[in-house]
Amino acid sequence: MACESCRSQTRALVRIVARAKVSKPSTTTIPSMMSALSHVRPSSSSSSSSSRIPSVRYFSDTASKQVLGGFGRSMTDSYRVIGASERLYKFCAKPADYRITAEARKNDQVERLEDGEEVGRPVDPGNVWHDAFKLQPTFSTWSHVTMLHLYLLNARVRCFERDAYRTWQQQLIDHFFFECEKKMHVDHNINSSALRQRYLKDIFVQWRGLLLAYDEGLIKGDAILASAVWRNLFKGSPDVDPRALAAIVGWMRSTLLSLEATSDANLPVRAEEIFEKPVEVFWTRLEGAFAEEGGAKAAAAAAAAQGEPVAATAGAS
Repeated sequence: MACESCRSQTRALVRIVARAKVSKPSTTTIPSMMSALSHVRPSSSSSSSSSRIPSVRYFSDTASKQVLGGFGRSMTDSYRVIGASERLYKFCAKPADYRITAEARKNDQVERLEDGEEVGRPVDPGNVWHDAFKLQPTFSTWSHVTMLHLYLLNARVRCFERDAYRTWQQQLIDHFFFECEKKMHVDHNINSSALRQRYLKDIFVQWRGLLLAYDEGLIKGDAILASAVWRNLFKGSPDVDPRALAAIVGWMRSTLLSLEATSDANLPVRAEEIFEKPVEVFWTRLEGAFAEEGGAKAAAAAAAAQGEPVAATAGAS
């Protein structure tokens, strides 16, 4: 369909032709139409072809060109967002990624948890989510770790212009759900499209609830945020190490602070560097602090058993 500017120009030409037919029905030609439009851009003569060129060119400089140019720029920006968001999404999906091979399924070697969820093999066996935090390499773990990273990005792109934010948010979510359906089909052998769509709807509900839960935690404090992480990422398990929750909350706060300090223009590049900062940094700091505290307590207990002053021993440590 033609744009509003093109339709306006067409209507103007029709009116000019109609008036020309009323006045001189036998002599109306294209040159006379162009001369009738000479009030838009003056020309020296309407009889020569060279004098008509400016008028023709002028149509390419009107609002229609600006509209088309703006549309072209918006399309370019959309393609740029698709590429940049895909690169950032890959960073978000990488930390807890896993695989279930066709050979393992063929040989009936796929392990299952008590709730029936299939367990795969970590792509990075030494990652902190599977190794230190003791999360199983399952679809649930991967999806929630990925959504946690996507939430941090989503919190930053909210600061964009409204249209830019909607574009970025939609692209990031699209990449995630495309990957979810791919994993269901390839890794978990779910061939039914209807069944995959039902699972995707459940994941979307989880995503909406996750946004609200983490937003509440950011506003109300670290205890509420840790509770949201515990309910979503760890499924409310009573066996979770509290240090894992503290490390994740500290990493989330630090990442959000770094993302906030990044300009909108540099975000697609800087976000990759920010997400490369591992969660292990916060985990090892806690481990070191607990080790020092445990050593001090052990020294104090040994001193007490030997009848030495506890305060002096603790102070010396």
